[in-house]
Amino acid sequence: MSEIIGFEWEDSLSVGYNTIDLHHKKLLSIMGQFKSLFELSHEEYKLKIGKIVKSLSDYTAYHFTEEEKIMQEYGYPDLKEHASIHNSFIKKIQEAIVPLASGNIETGCQFYDFLGKWLVEHIAVTDHKWSEYIHKEHPEAQF
Repeated sequence: MSEIIGFEWEDSLSVGYNTIDLHHKKLLSIMGQFKSLFELSHEEYKLKIGKIVKSLSDYTAYHFTEEEKIMQEYGYPDLKEHASIHNSFIKKIQEAIVPLASGNIETGCQFYDFLGKWLVEHIAVTDHKWSEYIHKEHPEAQF
């Protein structure tokens, strides 16, 4: 198994709104818990993978809902497209739960890598689009 990279918070990921930055930090923290599973024995990994993926799925759904409420409140014009991206990601997590629960560590590594790269890219690019819109159109906004 190749070396597993970590996905951690960097200030460049900040969207400039504390609530959302805290959500993103929490998601990356759960990714850190996911990464730590690869240090466990196969038996321990198999016992814990389902809980981590469920935690990630639940928190991601909560975060996306909150983010979409903000976009709705401030009239973000690309909300529908952004929500569609969110829904697609949630579906990928849900589809992966059963294969991951089988305990195949290589499958877990591949999914971890996909999730981390997707999450960092989504924050850095897609979330920055809506935050820039709100900063520009509603400079008084705070959340």
